[in-house]
Amino acid sequence: MLSIVRGGPRIMFMRGVEDGFEKALSGKFTFHEYPVLEDAYNNAGEGQSMILLGRPGRGMKRRFLVVDSLSDEILAFLLNRKNAPVPKYVLMMPRTLLFRIFGEKERVINQIAADYGAKKGKFGSLLRPSRRGSIAVCFTASPLNRPLSFENIMDDILHIQGIPYESLFKSLRSRALWYFSEGLENRQWNDLEIRIYDSWGYFMEHYERLRTVLESLEAGMVLGEGWGKDYAHILMTVKIYRLRLFTFLPPKAVKEILMGLEYSADGTRLADLDLYMGRDKISWGGIGQKAGDRGTLGFSFREKLFSRLFEEDRKKLQESEVRILNLRKENT
Repeated sequence: MLSIVRGGPRIMFMRGVEDGFEKALSGKFTFHEYPVLEDAYNNAGEGQSMILLGRPGRGMKRRFLVVDSLSDEILAFLLNRKNAPVPKYVLMMPRTLLFRIFGEKERVINQIAADYGAKKGKFGSLLRPSRRGSIAVCFTASPLNRPLSFENIMDDILHIQGIPYESLFKSLRSRALWYFSEGLENRQWNDLEIRIYDSWGYFMEHYERLRTVLESLEAGMVLGEGWGKDYAHILMTVKIYRLRLFTFLPPKAVKEILMGLEYSADGTRLADLDLYMGRDKISWGGIGQKAGDRGTLGFSFREKLFSRLFEEDRKKLQESEVRILNLRKENT
């Protein structure tokens, strides 16, 4: 699937709860402390709260907590629990929405700004007190199925007022695909077919590897899949498994991903993953690389692909590669 818009963490400054604050929270919430603001933000996701404790310039160490709960639940808990440290001062930063862009970001940002009467700002303004009812829409080119770091967020943001958070979220979500498509080259998606070939017959293992990557990168939508046949030579058919992928990525980018999945860590060829756009086959020789033979190129794409994945997805692929190679040995 493809996530285009989601909520971000809520950021709060608190003072007057330095003593016993973590002890009070630990009885109710799960949280982690981080040494710097960037580390806290990099590990904060949707539905979580970032709490910034202390006051700069007063000889007091700043501390940064990421709590696995909403800000209003945390404040209600502190106010209602006996002997809990009640903050003397709370400052709320703007509520945030994260919007994914691929391609021409200015066209998407300008269109959203025009539709909602938004004011443009910079990412650093998130750490300033919010205007009443202000919502910050931030933009990224990265998948939204993971926490995003500072460096993943584009510097340009939009401040929107006069619309409740839930209403804006619902409105953006209903228009998300249209806005996303505004940024694409020629404003169109690509309808591609991926064909899995494996003379050893481990089609489902390769299918699972492919799905893991497509979901991790949120590269598009699988519209259909199933068994098929291809013709290696006249009167010689081979079994294949095929997927229909509807994606915003250009065919060459998808071909790089597929070539990266064709090779294991030791350079062993695991499968053939061919790509078609209509009747046209996307050849590896036409992807604009001059890095040597197919094996060398495929292995370099493997390293590039693995650098973009979740750690758990990289581990899953590595385990799958070992399992496939072991199956081959057992059946030799």
